[in-house]
Amino acid sequence: MKNVDKLKNIKESLLAVMREQRRWLLLVGTGASVAMDTELGMGALKDHLLASIPQDTDGWEPIAEKLRRDVDLETALTEINPTESLQNEISRHTAAFVAQKDAASRDDVLTGNKSWVGELLLQHLVRGLSPTWPRLPVVTPNYDMLIEYACSKANIPYITGYHGGIIRRQNWSKTRQRLCRLNTVTMGGKRRDTINHIPCVELMKVHGSINLFRCNSDGDFVENDIWTAGCPSDYTPVIAPPGDTKTQEVLNFHSRLFGEAEQAIGKASAFFVIGYGFRDKHIHQKILERVRTHKCPLIVLTLDPSEELNKLVSRGKDVWVITGVQNQTNDRTNPSGTHFANGNKGLSGEFGEVALWQSDVFAKQILGG
Repeated sequence: MKNVDKLKNIKESLLAVMREQRRWLLLVGTGASVAMDTELGMGALKDHLLASIPQDTDGWEPIAEKLRRDVDLETALTEINPTESLQNEISRHTAAFVAQKDAASRDDVLTGNKSWVGELLLQHLVRGLSPTWPRLPVVTPNYDMLIEYACSKANIPYITGYHGGIIRRQNWSKTRQRLCRLNTVTMGGKRRDTINHIPCVELMKVHGSINLFRCNSDGDFVENDIWTAGCPSDYTPVIAPPGDTKTQEVLNFHSRLFGEAEQAIGKASAFFVIGYGFRDKHIHQKILERVRTHKCPLIVLTLDPSEELNKLVSRGKDVWVITGVQNQTNDRTNPSGTHFANGNKGLSGEFGEVALWQSDVFAKQILGG
């Protein structure tokens, strides 16, 4: 079969999966933020923590020594488990760094000068929502607010589970009620009121966010966009540090950070993943279980291939792993092709001059924008 025919078959197969009415869940990984600003990756955060955390901070020097020897941040924080006070210090510096990078991109995204890489895909998934339950769950470990900005720019209503004004507290029931409208209809000559749900994104930030904080005195969680530039001293940013400490932090506050996401995963019938390398088992384990046991479609778009991704295609016939292919100059920041992996070898292979691993290109070429 000619490459052009094979690519056409791949595109048609992907479109067939996307056209069926399903309850999709979108998982957004770090790669979707790095596409906007490379310094939202772990390498730049590592350099920032080395430069900003004082050397005499209790427990920091052994970790800093590993970082200076080019050990990556997640490994260093896993091999030397920091104390709770050091974890809070790391969270504060991480929040400040990400908030600074976030602010630099915020206005560009809101005004349309730049597009967040997942915006077109997000719009398509929202347009395809069922009228009976028009809610798109979006799960992300990212700390930044690029998804919120993209939703606002595209006029997509979203909720994060926090209800109130400047200071918001977690209450999924009340936030969902806010995105309902009352309609009056006439049936059998009688007027009656019906409640319609407004299509929206339900955003679940399972590793915390730059606008999420924990009160040191009572442990209450609050969301406050104003405090991204710096919160009061009696509050600590809810930012789960990288490495195993991140997992522990998530487990400590599992019901508040991950409880709603876990329910959404259990109700989803299809999964779309962008910029995520399948290295955080506590996030994707239940997704893969559902893909295997319920034969749910899974489409993964990300730049870098990996051993973890290679294992996914055995989970089912509707599992697609779509990654970048390096060009002849081996420039990883500008791959010139796409690698498709599917259980059907006839729908797998490498294709140059097409960047379908990028979610905005995928949305344009497969979904029609």
